[in-house]
Amino acid sequence: MMARTIALGLLLFITRAALAAAPEPPAAPKTLDELKQRIEKVVKDQGVPAIGIALVNRDGPLWVAGWGKADFKSGRVADQDTLFRIGSVTKMFSALAVLKLVEEGKLSLDDQLRDRAPDLAFENPWEATNPVRIAHLLEHTTGWDDMHVAEYAYAAPDTMTIKQGLDYHPDSRKSRWPPGSRQAYNNIGPTVAAYVVEKVTGERFEDYVAKEFFTPLGMTSTSYFKTKLYDERGATLYQGAAPQEYWQIIHRPSGSINSSARDMAKFVQFMLMRGSTAAGPIVSEASIDRMETPKTLPGNAQGVLAGYGLANYTSGHKAWGFAFHGHNGGVMGGLTELMYVHELGEGYVVMISSGNGAALGEISELLKDYLLRDAKWLEVKSADLPERYKTIDGFYQYTNPRSDNMRLMVSMTGILKVTHDDKVLHRTPFPIGFWTSSDYVGAREVLVDRWSGLPSITIVNDPLVGPALQVASDVMVRVPGWKVFARFGTVVLVIVMSIAGFVALIVWAVRRKQTNDGRLWLRLWPLIASAVLLTFLIMSALSGLFLKSLGTVTPLSVGLLVLSLAYPAVVMLSAAYLLKGSARERMNLPYWFAAAFVLVHLLIAGFMTMYGAIGVRTWA
Repeated sequence: MMARTIALGLLLFITRAALAAAPEPPAAPKTLDELKQRIEKVVKDQGVPAIGIALVNRDGPLWVAGWGKADFKSGRVADQDTLFRIGSVTKMFSALAVLKLVEEGKLSLDDQLRDRAPDLAFENPWEATNPVRIAHLLEHTTGWDDMHVAEYAYAAPDTMTIKQGLDYHPDSRKSRWPPGSRQAYNNIGPTVAAYVVEKVTGERFEDYVAKEFFTPLGMTSTSYFKTKLYDERGATLYQGAAPQEYWQIIHRPSGSINSSARDMAKFVQFMLMRGSTAAGPIVSEASIDRMETPKTLPGNAQGVLAGYGLANYTSGHKAWGFAFHGHNGGVMGGLTELMYVHELGEGYVVMISSGNGAALGEISELLKDYLLRDAKWLEVKSADLPERYKTIDGFYQYTNPRSDNMRLMVSMTGILKVTHDDKVLHRTPFPIGFWTSSDYVGAREVLVDRWSGLPSITIVNDPLVGPALQVASDVMVRVPGWKVFARFGTVVLVIVMSIAGFVALIVWAVRRKQTNDGRLWLRLWPLIASAVLLTFLIMSALSGLFLKSLGTVTPLSVGLLVLSLAYPAVVMLSAAYLLKGSARERMNLPYWFAAAFVLVHLLIAGFMTMYGAIGVRTWA
């Protein structure tokens, strides 16, 4: 997955450059009709098969609709009752179920998992001092890996219980740092929380959620399962033009809900009404406040309010100073985003039957612009930065990769550059990345993010690395500049030298009458190493489209393993061939070019070994 993310990062970098050179975008939509027209244009221009959408305020829906083709083969048309797969938005119901039990005194967010589920396998080297607690499961601060590929690839039957799913591959449940010290998004924690709900209530989790939330909210078509109603109304998901078969993930409480625009509008209204319906409260306003507020990380104790709460994250929009709360979700061929701003009393949900992230991004921008149509710009007053923020300029790297096998990817795409002036701390991705630039201001110990208006950044003491920055829910450690430039310089060198070596080989072959004098291999070995590395990266980038093949022994999964082992082997053979070179060969420029080329490959192979990218096995 590392190569796929790097490729996506490069695409994002190119896209940003193109956007910077592009004309100014149209002004924000000011009327509902204008919003509808512009979203319809995005759907048409981006080739989105079907969409479900709801715009809601505290009093109810302002616009609920669906259009497009729910299924190309049958020609079935989408409407507001078409069912879409909402992916990780599902996690919000795990948090709500736990909070309801907390209100009833049957559970506590501080309860230790070991006490609540002693039959569940997990490993925490710091359990004696930093036990895994219920809150950690929902704020993604357990330190566990995200689901391993074998779990992602497993197509679970609806009859599989939550416990059976958790027993399938428990290897991912090992804390990599003391729980509560760092956050890393995780699809397992909310499922474990759901299992605890089952143990407390004695009911199947999905039945409990349906009874306590779906039914009182009037979400009559919503389910965790592939129901008969889904067969009739479900939108076929498409990855590009290819239809995707229905795929039930192994951890249902983290991403399996199917719902319609009509039903999800009721859920958005429920969140805007702070846990209530017209008939009365289901959970208290205090529970919704807790859901929106992260509390388990060190920076939260200092006053950081932004980040990932209990299955609910905050974000901002164009430095307006408003906090958007909610969640997004993605399955193969389907994307969803749910957002609301309780200060404005409005929110939305949008679901598309396509894996087109650019389309969802454009629609999201339009909806957020519209929500802020009458808002006043909340300028955060700037004061002189505290002295401790004036000495921290430099490069910072994320310490909390989603999984341990993503450490190499994070070392390349998770770098931020921090600078300051007298009043503002600046954060900028370097040189590429998925994070936007942002500015922080304030005279107190926790600085305020101008995008969200929330206290968002502070200096913390990480138990493993010492002084670090907490940016919302991310913990970052300072990295010497030379290391950053060495990483990117090595990658650039291997690309440049591969191109130069290939061109030189062609020129040399044309000019030579015979190519069997030994110098051919001098030129070929480093190029073979480049070819193996490139093939591995391309296969890794494309493998996300064939997850089922990765979860078992298939040509794709075996091919990735073989290539990840072949690359360092070829590099070592290249080095061995060079060491055996004759004194005459060492007098020539091609020899020293090949030596430099192999040295660069040795650096990359060593870096991959250090970060666990050699011998990649994806099946259980």
